[in-house]
Amino acid sequence: MGLSEIISSIPAFAGEDMKLDDGEDIMDNYFGYKVRNQLYDSEDQYFKKNKHVSGMATEDGQIIFNPYSEGVNYDAVGYNEAARLWLKENNVVPKFNLTPEQKATFRGTEYENDEIALKQSILSRIISGDPSAGNITPMQKQWSDWLLYNLIKR
Repeated sequence: MGLSEIISSIPAFAGEDMKLDDGEDIMDNYFGYKVRNQLYDSEDQYFKKNKHVSGMATEDGQIIFNPYSEGVNYDAVGYNEAARLWLKENNVVPKFNLTPEQKATFRGTEYENDEIALKQSILSRIISGDPSAGNITPMQKQWSDWLLYNLIKR
């Protein structure tokens, strides 16, 4: 059983189903963070230019999905973005080392020169089961377990 199935089996976190414009079923919230189906013009323009970005945590504390991305696992993206929102909301500065592999993976991205954001991203990717987190360290696993605990009790 994957993370999505485990979390959605918990009644308090099983959001109501809603549909994207293309008819795809998604939940209306992840760990209590609402999914906003309507994009602002600036978000729509960003997503059109960045089809590789499948979703994001918004400044207003919601989750949005990129309608121009194909083959998206909306639950994985939703859990990832919810974790990012919680970390930001709680001003969490993860205290663990990044592996050389993780640093190399994100070289040339917006995370290259922002270690706190990269660490938060790694934790969020671990929570959502995103393989781009790379091989994680025991300390990163401890941090992700702590984060998941806090998300579930939210």
